[in-house]
Amino acid sequence: MEPNFCYQVPVVVGAGISGSAIAMLNQNVVVYDKGRSHGGRVSSRLGNDPSSFDFGATMFRDLMDVRWLGQETKYSILEIWKSKSVSLHVKPIYSDAHFYPTMGMTNLVSAMLRDVKPIQSHSLKRIASTDEKTLNLEFYNSATKETNTICTHSAILTLPIPQILEIFHRSKENSKLKQWSEFLNQYNDYRKTLVSYFYWDHWKPNWSKLSLYPDSKIPITTSLQPGTDWEYQSWESLKYPKEFHSGSALLVQFGALFSETHFDDWMDENKNPNAKYRDYLIRSLKEILNAPKPNLIWNHRWRYAQAQIPLLGREGTLDLDSEAFEEWKRLCKDTGITIIGDWLFGAKIERIIGGIYFLSHNDLL
Repeated sequence: MEPNFCYQVPVVVGAGISGSAIAMLNQNVVVYDKGRSHGGRVSSRLGNDPSSFDFGATMFRDLMDVRWLGQETKYSILEIWKSKSVSLHVKPIYSDAHFYPTMGMTNLVSAMLRDVKPIQSHSLKRIASTDEKTLNLEFYNSATKETNTICTHSAILTLPIPQILEIFHRSKENSKLKQWSEFLNQYNDYRKTLVSYFYWDHWKPNWSKLSLYPDSKIPITTSLQPGTDWEYQSWESLKYPKEFHSGSALLVQFGALFSETHFDDWMDENKNPNAKYRDYLIRSLKEILNAPKPNLIWNHRWRYAQAQIPLLGREGTLDLDSEAFEEWKRLCKDTGITIIGDWLFGAKIERIIGGIYFLSHNDLL
């Protein structure tokens, strides 16, 4: 693993919410990402025929709280963006505390990256520690089919824990990776989520029957039924109404049990539902919404949709006064590798952005 190039700045792996939040706070970083475009699990299909839609997170909450050294601090994500000159037009949705970017959720990541341009199509394969302060990172470029290695004194990994542990397993064993592996194993539990997007050229539901109120000052465009198969429904045509005249579009994120059961054969390589699921989806739309057959069905699947047991919890105040968080700090300092993401903060966007801001503001990152 002889390096082709050495960076004198931190190298961030992953250009999703965590990676872009880090770049927002420190533009003097290099960001690598395995996808063809940035966004990660905050993803949108924009300007595509027939319409734009989000298929990861669909909104975020503005406020979050952090507890550290016995004191609680409240943060506004909108104020953080303002202080960092992040240009992002948002609108309220669902309540006066929830928002979404009018140009799509991926725009949230783009806006925080600002002048940092991620190096796309690069998957991290191995990590080697050449001395006490230097790390070699081996990447595979899926566009050119080439492998290259870079070196740095600081690596920040924002990938899901299962992917990080796979990278460590492929790497030559050393004490730094062993310490991290032992620590991370307890957080290596992720939920899978299946997604379907439906588009109709000339059909709209009766909004009031669905308890949705698109013409309200703050529109309600989503419904959540925890534990059901059709767990979360977001009417994307109400979020992006300029793209719709006589039609509508619905995004569905399916429940954990349904997603786990049907994950492997959910779709073909073009994101089309396999035949048995196409029939199931059309039949269910009729039963649930009295909807006609849609003009388009597009499927997606998230293998690592969200961490199930985040170190700092899934809801409420981020509590940094814990032994586990102290151990995380120690590992970051001792190894030169910082591992961050929803496994630490929980899956909610505001917890990740606010948490990273707090860590950076208090010299913990």
